[in-house]
Order: sequence, then structure tokens, then C-alpha cells
Amino acid sequence: MKTARNPDCSITVSTQQAGETGLLLIEHLNLNVLSTQVALDFYEALGCCRDARRPLSKTLHSNCGSLTQFHTPSPDNEAYIAGEGAQTWRGHVELLYDSRASLDAAAMRLAQLREKAEFRGTSLAVESWSEELQELRVSDAYGNIFALRVASTEAAGAMSVGVRPGTDTCQVLGIGSVTLKVPPGTAERGAKFYAKLLGFTATAESTGTWALLGGPQSMQRLRLEEHDGCSGQQIGEHLAIYVRDFDSCFERLLEQGLIWVNPRFVHLDKSTNLEEARHYNCFRFKDIIDLESGEKLFELEHEVRSTGHKSCPLRT
Repeated sequence: MKTARNPDCSITVSTQQAGETGLLLIEHLNLNVLSTQVALDFYEALGCCRDARRPLSKTLHSNCGSLTQFHTPSPDNEAYIAGEGAQTWRGHVELLYDSRASLDAAAMRLAQLREKAEFRGTSLAVESWSEELQELRVSDAYGNIFALRVASTEAAGAMSVGVRPGTDTCQVLGIGSVTLKVPPGTAERGAKFYAKLLGFTATAESTGTWALLGGPQSMQRLRLEEHDGCSGQQIGEHLAIYVRDFDSCFERLLEQGLIWVNPRFVHLDKSTNLEEARHYNCFRFKDIIDLESGEKLFELEHEVRSTGHKSCPLRT
């Protein structure tokens, strides 16, 4: 490991093999919803488009540009969801657009959803544009928060390197960053976990906020943001990522006893050893720990994929 200071005096933590390891892509978020139709209407208003290769009888996959997606299972797909309720991401998701006009059009479409009966009385909200933050925030029917921003030229180019059928009509470029609320005192230690075990580059953005950098041309971020009262306990949501050095990431997590099989998804993958991980091109873990003390810092299910995965949208 090595630690270096940025010109802006933030701390950066990375591995010595930075060119061989790291985060290739934050690919999708999986969040339970109570209505497939409500989710479809919302994500289409954002500018996403349904992955039409999947029938609506299966979990809705909404393409967010050519690289990223939202997966929104409902009681139509898994009956137990009706009793457990929808999931609300612990933080917010940044979505990138090619222009202010595209962003404003999405905001208008979202505002119009309030006229639909199925959105009345829900958490759907559309805020005004913030000049200070250079973003417009919206909330879906279940309280998930999205920060809509105009992509830089570099980020717009990075979001266009994917190959996924049926994304030509997307009006949103992709997921720029995902912010996860974590308990006080855990962001830096959590960042070091990702740096050491997964080879991610981590940087301190501000007091109590660390970002894991990666994705196409290093234009994506997984941000750990400390919040008072946050328990860090998972709610069943998950994040899917692609990594370099897939085998070594698996082995380092296995050595720490952190590899986990989610019984909900054993029809997709159930990796407990490297041979199985290679077979599925996927493994999972959910506990982020302090590597010195072994203390659990917070939880988040990660679906970790190699570029050999059948759904990989990256040009490799």
C-alpha cells in the first residue's frame, strides 16, 4: 500500500499494482419496489429505457445509458416483497445527462408523474435546480434520492464505451456516483478496506466522506458519507460491480472469511471457492470490516463480477 497527498491536500490511498487492480464499473443497483409499473414509469421519466429482452413478468431492468442499470424486483416477481416493503437506498445516486436541456426535460417528465393516481400520496418529489450544487434532486415513490447533473465532456465520453442492446433511446448517460451513508467514524476505515482487498483507489473528499474511484476512465465513484444515527445495517439492497484482478479479489476476501452466498440469488451464483467464482464469473460479500481490529463497520451486499460475465457491457 502507498499513501500520497493530492494537490488539494486530500489523502489518497491506492495499491502498488494500480494498473492491474481496481474498480472497472459500478454496473447496477438492485432495489425492491412494490409496483413494476410505478418503477417503469419513474425510470422512463428519468430517461432510462426498459431492457426489452426481458419480459415484464421478470424483474424489471431499466437501462441507464449503455453501461449501467437499475434492477427493481416487485411482488410480481417475488411474493415476499409485498410484506417486507420497498427498499430505499441509504444515500443518493448521481445520474449524468449530456446537457441541461436533457436534464430539464427529465425533470418535467417526472413532475408530470404527480398527475398519475399511482403516484399520489407517495414520496415522489422534484426539487428546483441548485446553482450551488449544480444539480437537481428528485425522489421516487419510495424515497430513493437521485441527483441529476450535467456530465463533463470526459464523463460523457466515458459513459459511452459500453455495449448493451436497446440503449439507443436512453436520455440519461449513466450512473456517475453512488453515495452510501455509513456510521460515524467508519468512512476512512471502510475506504482502506476497499483499497486493500479490492485494489480500489480511495480519496478523502471532506471530513467524514471518502470516495472510491474507478469505472470507465475513472469517472465513477462509490462515496462513503458518515451520518449520525446511521446503523450501517443492510436492508437487502445490493450493488453490482466489475473489478480487475477478479481471482485475487476473491481470494483476499475469502482469506478474511467474507465471501457470502445470498440464498435469494442461488439460481444466479453460489460461489464459495475460486473454481465456483470462475464458473459464475461472480461472487458476493456484504460485510465491510476494519482490517486491523476485525470490527464490522457497515454492511452492503456487493455482487462482484468479472469481465467474463455474460451481462458485461464493457468493451473488452
